[in-house]
Amino acid sequence: MWKFGFPALILFAVLPIFGQNSITVTATRNANAQPDLIAIAVDVTSALDASRDDVLSALEGSVITAANFSSVRSVVQYLPPGTQSTSSLDWTFTLTAPLANFKTTIAQLGALQQILAQKKNGMALAYSIQGTQLSAQAQQGQACSTADLLSDARAKAQQMAVAAGGAVGSVLAMSGGTVSQPASGALFSAPPYLPTCSLTVKFALTGF
Repeated sequence: MWKFGFPALILFAVLPIFGQNSITVTATRNANAQPDLIAIAVDVTSALDASRDDVLSALEGSVITAANFSSVRSVVQYLPPGTQSTSSLDWTFTLTAPLANFKTTIAQLGALQQILAQKKNGMALAYSIQGTQLSAQAQQGQACSTADLLSDARAKAQQMAVAAGGAVGSVLAMSGGTVSQPASGALFSAPPYLPTCSLTVKFALTGF
């Protein structure tokens, strides 16, 4: 029995018949789980000669640590003619926090933003909401029955077999798996990715 699956919308994809007297059908059930994590991108700008250790030292004691580090890039800010352009480094950190603590996390980032500004060390912080996600615990909390998927597949195969003047016999082969796909109706700009379980079944085709 799978650890993924849900009483939700059922989709069927019919594959070509493999060999004589057989029919193969794939039954898929989409997840209906609720995202429980929020993903936030945090950007810290610094002088060109600043190191990652310098940035982490300025962030010490906050919710952002070395484990959240994602990338660094140089940024050139072009100013109006007659003024000198400025260059800086943009350090990106990816923070994942429980959706239930969203308000608290934003408050912590706002406070950190003010602390960096008060230090006047050339560093500044900005953050942006990237989207919601499913934690491993939320995904594992779902359950999908192999028996239910097999029943779905047999029902569809039976409809096709009857239309052709035959009937569905025993199971000849069976395989399953899980994939993740974007969910519609995301809370923020980026959609959460929900697990989907599927079962591909090859049935004997009788009555011919």
